[in-house]
Amino acid sequence: MTGFPAVDTLEPIVPDASGPEPPVDATERAPRRHLSRWWIAAGVVAVLLIATGIAAAFVKVPYYLLSPGSVRQTESLIDVQGAPTYPLEGEVGFTTVSVQRATALGWAFAHLDDSITIVPSEQILGKQSDDENLQANLQMMTDSKETASAVALTHLGYDVTVTGSGATVVEVPDGSPSTGILIPGDTIVSLDGAPITRSDELVIAVTAHHPGDVVMLGVQPYETDGTRTSQDRTVTLGARPDDAAKAYLGVSSITRDSHYDLPVQVTVDSGTVGGPSAGLAFTLGIMDVMTPGSITGGHRIATTGTIRPDGSVGEVGGVHQKTIAVRESGAELFLVPRSEYDEAEKYAGSLRIEPVDNVDDALQVLATLGGGSSVIPVID
Repeated sequence: MTGFPAVDTLEPIVPDASGPEPPVDATERAPRRHLSRWWIAAGVVAVLLIATGIAAAFVKVPYYLLSPGSVRQTESLIDVQGAPTYPLEGEVGFTTVSVQRATALGWAFAHLDDSITIVPSEQILGKQSDDENLQANLQMMTDSKETASAVALTHLGYDVTVTGSGATVVEVPDGSPSTGILIPGDTIVSLDGAPITRSDELVIAVTAHHPGDVVMLGVQPYETDGTRTSQDRTVTLGARPDDAAKAYLGVSSITRDSHYDLPVQVTVDSGTVGGPSAGLAFTLGIMDVMTPGSITGGHRIATTGTIRPDGSVGEVGGVHQKTIAVRESGAELFLVPRSEYDEAEKYAGSLRIEPVDNVDDALQVLATLGGGSSVIPVID
């Protein structure tokens, strides 16, 4: 008697009524092999992309990224010894820019963000290393605070004297007459043979010329060992962006080795912030602290601009980013160097922007808010 073969009752087998399974053609297995190879290739590509992304996030490229920073109150940072100080209303703010060394990934994404400016490293560093540039910027901040103290005290009627050893270049904007001739860290010690010991002397010497004039500068390049060897460099002066009749060297500078004989001790705690662009803000902040009335008329205002011993206001970098930071801070007014007014206006929105050439201009603008020259008369 025939029948089904014996099987394990736990896994019953039901005979296939259709008969035995035909052999499988080898070609039917090919798609599976191709699919497997595709997944392997895709995995390799994914690993490579991840590795590339990680590298791009860390690999540095020769550019810096400038992005909006913050607006910080000046008056709370100021301490005065040897003269009266007064309760405060309103606020004078100084503006900062975030400056970061670009990675490949950051550089790529910066092209998609209108608030970020990409700047070649040489425009920021010159011949300096990152650490040397940091120290130089901290020194510029120290010099700027000293100059601001001197200018503020002078406007309040105190006698102040200043000396220096040259005009150190802080920035050379793109398209400047000095582009490719001067770099940050260079110190100008003469113009056409006449000694230059302070940054304001450089401004006076340049403005005595006309656009198109060729001048010979005595320049001492920055050296890590501190040596100061002069060399001659020729520059054809351009026309100022805000006044085509005036000559323009096209650099921002500060006085090297500046020393002030101040009758009042003024201290400004700027923390780790570097650079000279808070000069105007500190000048106005010191005057506010030492004046019975409110220099801002009780309003929140912000400023940017270097300050020179004669009270004139110089160009700064990052006005684009600073304007955005001021707009977002809620300040009512932003004072900027006149030559950078048009740039600030592009990003101002409803923020009030006013151009200034010097401290007296700033005081006149602040008078429209009930402060400024209405509480601090301009001294001739």
